Amino acid sequence: MSAAKVNLTILNRQYTFSVPEEDAERLKAAADLLNVRVDAIHAMDRTLTTERTAISAALQIAFDALEGKLGEIPEDEETIKRLATLRLKCDQTLDPLT
Repeated sequence: MSAAKVNLTILNRQYTFSVPEEDAERLKAAADLLNVRVDAIHAMDRTLTTERTAISAALQIAFDALEGKLGEIPEDEETIKRLATLRLKCDQTLDPLT
């Protein structure tokens, strides 16, 4: 099992993670989900600190996961577009002929 270096931007900061290659795309998708939540929280209240914004986003994601709602289609159009793009990237990665 070989490791992949994955560079992510979260809250406008760069992070590098070493993960098994089979987890690299899921890690990128997780970062995208986190960034969508962070952006939404930041748009609602620009006075929150970076730490408070990150914790709020993490709590929202954890709450949705516990409620079994993490995979539900969101209602706002921007998030729907981002999810469609992510799904396309996943499909292309899994089946490069599509």
